[in-house]
Amino acid sequence: MKALIVDDEPLARNELHYLLNELSQIELIEEAETVEETLEKLLYDTYDLVFLDINLMDENGIDLAHKIQKMKQPPYIIFATAHDTFAVKAFELNAIDYILKPFELERVAQAVQKVEKAIHLNTGSSEEDTQEDVATASISESNMTSKSVIPIEVDERIYVLHIEEIVAISVNTGVTTIITLKRTYQTTEPLTHFEKKIAAHKFIKIHRATIINKKYIDSVEHWFNYTYQVTMTTGDKFQVSRSFMKNFKHEIGLI
Repeated sequence: MKALIVDDEPLARNELHYLLNELSQIELIEEAETVEETLEKLLYDTYDLVFLDINLMDENGIDLAHKIQKMKQPPYIIFATAHDTFAVKAFELNAIDYILKPFELERVAQAVQKVEKAIHLNTGSSEEDTQEDVATASISESNMTSKSVIPIEVDERIYVLHIEEIVAISVNTGVTTIITLKRTYQTTEPLTHFEKKIAAHKFIKIHRATIINKKYIDSVEHWFNYTYQVTMTTGDKFQVSRSFMKNFKHEIGLI
């Protein structure tokens, strides 16, 4: 399982990180100390569980939990705090557990086991069910690809976007912006969600937070630190980060 520790106190993060390293179920551990950093990580990647402190320097952990729970596939939340006064509120938010500082290995292990059981229950009750789910998902994905559309939910309304009309998808301060030939949409879905949907189409990842449709590239100019700035036919501009330069040059025929 992949865990994210959210706490603005370095010592608390270090303590919990050390204990999680002792558990065989935890394969990868990442950390965040602010709300903005947490939301950014959740947009770029997926996690099985989040250890969330109540008191953060820039926002209440309860408010952050509200935002996390609005995700279509939110990670399991374990509140990890020095205060027990928010326990009822935490479970109202469907937190799977509530552990108190100073942390103890046995208590942390119990919380992780709850997540492990919950994941197992949600995975399916039998191999036959799993195979049927995979088959159904494959058919659904095939139909989606053949139709070349992506459904997105914005303000409780579902829009169906034609993939060929998507100019670029980028993430900034916790919000994913989808630019199409007709209009711009904003959603909380992570970039990885869209990467999977458009994998078979002519898109290029030019930054860890940006994907562009190469058919709508208008011009490329040299930018700071030996990078490029790309201008799309819609007038939108994006920077190619250094780590993606080689692939970008290859995709547009510069090398």
